[in-house]
Amino acid sequence: MRTDLVIVDSARKRGYADEDLLHAIARAIRMIVQSAGMTMYIGPDRAGRIMEVGTIQRSGREIVAHAMRPARGKYLPETPRRRRR
Repeated sequence: MRTDLVIVDSARKRGYADEDLLHAIARAIRMIVQSAGMTMYIGPDRAGRIMEVGTIQRSGREIVAHAMRPARGKYLPETPRRRRR
């Protein structure tokens, strides 16, 4: 697990454990680089619940600035829809 990340208060405001944030990043199933300079990692927390964790680069460090569970649909891969008969 990465130890070079800095976790700031904005990522902790919903009360998630730091270990869950780091777990989601380390085991991300998807990584989305956004135009605003934030990278969103979509991955499971330690209990397997999919969450989104956002990081930004500042002064050569990767800073965890956002966390939310469950991950919003816009970050999840689309699943094929079943055809109705």
